[in-house]
Amino acid sequence: FPTWLDGSIGRVSPLGFGDDTAQVTPKEFVEKMLEYVNQPDKPGVKVVIGKCTGIECTDGDDGDKVVTAVTYQDGEEDEQKVLQADDVIVSAGPWTCQAEQWFDGAIQLPMEGVKSTSIVWKPPAGDDTVDATALFCGEDHRFGTHLEVYPRPDGTVYICGIGGSDYITTSELQNSAFLFDCPPKEDRVEAASSAFTMMSDTYKTRGELDKTQACMRPCPPDAKPYMGSVPGYIGAYINGGHNCWGIAWAPASGKAIAELVLEGESRSVDLRPFNPARYTSQGRGGRGRKKKGLSVGEQW
Repeated sequence: FPTWLDGSIGRVSPLGFGDDTAQVTPKEFVEKMLEYVNQPDKPGVKVVIGKCTGIECTDGDDGDKVVTAVTYQDGEEDEQKVLQADDVIVSAGPWTCQAEQWFDGAIQLPMEGVKSTSIVWKPPAGDDTVDATALFCGEDHRFGTHLEVYPRPDGTVYICGIGGSDYITTSELQNSAFLFDCPPKEDRVEAASSAFTMMSDTYKTRGELDKTQACMRPCPPDAKPYMGSVPGYIGAYINGGHNCWGIAWAPASGKAIAELVLEGESRSVDLRPFNPARYTSQGRGGRGRKKKGLSVGEQW
């Protein structure tokens, strides 16, 4: 047992023993990827903070449109800018559905955003490290939670599975709902903290809450991400809607889309089940097919 699991608990059973499990800290993962690719012997990547407002195109010889640039609102200088581009990959989480507008209705990307609260605890007073055992809890009807507890290498503990999620519609996401401000729900922070400290006397007596936050999970109706080309456009691609698995699937998804862009097809992943035009009605964009999906609710 981890030393911090020293409160009131029920039956416990192992899912893994460390040699067959792993976890990723999203912020650290992204920062290390950028650090790697920007080494002196690497091609380098420039990160621009802003909000995409549209895609510029020219007419191709065969009737398709050819991508030439991205227009965006600069996040630092607060002005409209244009970024020239031969290829554009829309990978914007739940707000990927805004691409319907950018591509003039050539593609339909129904999306539900699941807005969920999470919390981060500091290491207990006097402890420099925390046992790395992750914990997946059953439903706790006293607090309406099903906690997932993830100790991290820096000694903090990230907790999600707090319950009380809000469901944001496609139209709300297309209007940038919660894009700039995604606040947590204070009642869920209190519920999660109460549930956690009940199972951990260590954190109840020596712990301190560090951060309260919320995220927005991108959920297409059939629980499959959108990955592939935009019909009727040359140089336009979608890679979004991966729910809570985005950070884990990112390397495989990135490789598949890179192959599609650079080589014309993905060799590592069969992208047909993830066709971004699978909900596009006949006649829209000239190439889509219509599919009615069933909502699978809060997906995991």
